[in-house]
Amino acid sequence: MEKRKILVVEDDPQVLAMLGEALDLMGVQPHCLASSREAAELVQKEKFDGVFLDWLMPEMNGLELAKRIRASEPNTRCPIFMLTGNDKRQALKESFDVGINLFLQKPISLEHIRQLVNVSRDTALEKQRHHSRVPLEVPVVCKWEHRQAQGQSINLSPTGLLVEMEQAPPPGARVHLELGLPGESQPLAVTAEVTRINADGRQTGFQFIEGGYEEWQRLKNLVEQEQTALRCE
Repeated sequence: MEKRKILVVEDDPQVLAMLGEALDLMGVQPHCLASSREAAELVQKEKFDGVFLDWLMPEMNGLELAKRIRASEPNTRCPIFMLTGNDKRQALKESFDVGINLFLQKPISLEHIRQLVNVSRDTALEKQRHHSRVPLEVPVVCKWEHRQAQGQSINLSPTGLLVEMEQAPPPGARVHLELGLPGESQPLAVTAEVTRINADGRQTGFQFIEGGYEEWQRLKNLVEQEQTALRCE
């Protein structure tokens, strides 16, 4: 079986070497570059199964490189993971707007790398499923600033959901969501951003912007179960 190829772009030589060694031990083929400009040229010609990007680089920052990757024909839907210590809301929003899939906060642990390698594998195998939404009604609690509202989901994907609620946060607000998933005693907690509100203000769209691999896997599994149930009807 051909090894999955992971591109790593990081200008710190120690971090670059550590990531390359870790990925190699995990059975994937790392392609490590210290130059973001070289990486921008490479993604136009070669297809990768996942990309690790550093946020701050001297030639071209990770945000601009992510835009180049999304605009490239071979890697337009390749999973991209940003390595950063920046947790500011505007930075997160800009990153998700250009197509970053997940963040890896520095300092980096081998367990986090392993989790993201698994994400790249699952995303590469099921790109369409990852972005598809399924109709699903579950209770949702939304908290922002010092306010709280309850609602019910209309549809759900591993990257976001649409909720019917009486009182919606403002567009662009960063919120904490708790989803009561079927058959699970503990609600799923994720951080999300309000991406749209319909004309009458009763339906609110959210995009997930923070959550660990376990949360993402729970959502992915639920979406797949609902898709299977729909196909059997």
